Amino acid sequence: MAVSETTQKTTRLATRKQVLTDLRRSEIIEAALKVFARKGFHHSRTEDVATQAHIAKGTLYLYFDSKDAIYDAALQHAIDNLSELSDERVAAATDTRSRVEAWIHTRLDFWCSRGDMYHMILTVGRETRHRKQTATLLRSAQRSFIKILQDAVDAGDLPPRDLGAIGWLVMDAIRGSNERRILNLCERDIARDTAIIVDTVMRYFE
Repeated sequence: MAVSETTQKTTRLATRKQVLTDLRRSEIIEAALKVFARKGFHHSRTEDVATQAHIAKGTLYLYFDSKDAIYDAALQHAIDNLSELSDERVAAATDTRSRVEAWIHTRLDFWCSRGDMYHMILTVGRETRHRKQTATLLRSAQRSFIKILQDAVDAGDLPPRDLGAIGWLVMDAIRGSNERRILNLCERDIARDTAIIVDTVMRYFE
């Protein structure tokens, strides 16, 4: 019994420590995004992030060893949130078209509300040291969209087609819409852009 109680106590302490670590990392990421948005990624320093987070620079290095590491963590955090939100909305949809619409609309809406983060993806994310991570995330997103289509093909709701090609076409359309919106070049709202992309996808299977 004593051993069991000791083990349980140790587990609780480890869990609490992890929760606090995750919380502090999240606070640093949020602070960093504010600094990056205000000063630009390349003009921001880790000292600026530490000041924004109200911690010492040395404390920041306990969680992240560089500004690039903060960017990587911020991007992964955003992608995890997007994936969770997208999965929920797609699961709630009742047919293939509505699932395609949910997947596309979620991404347009998500990045529109996080323009500063998306702008960093378009700039910092294309630099050599971040390119591999960016490519991995793009491939993961494309595969998740293809899965919606493949499930529909398997169920007989859609005819077989080159799903990889239409997957990348949709990714390009979403990226283009997001870029134009960031640059204030898009006259259509998100709902209209979503409808156009969805119509293009569904016509591909006619």
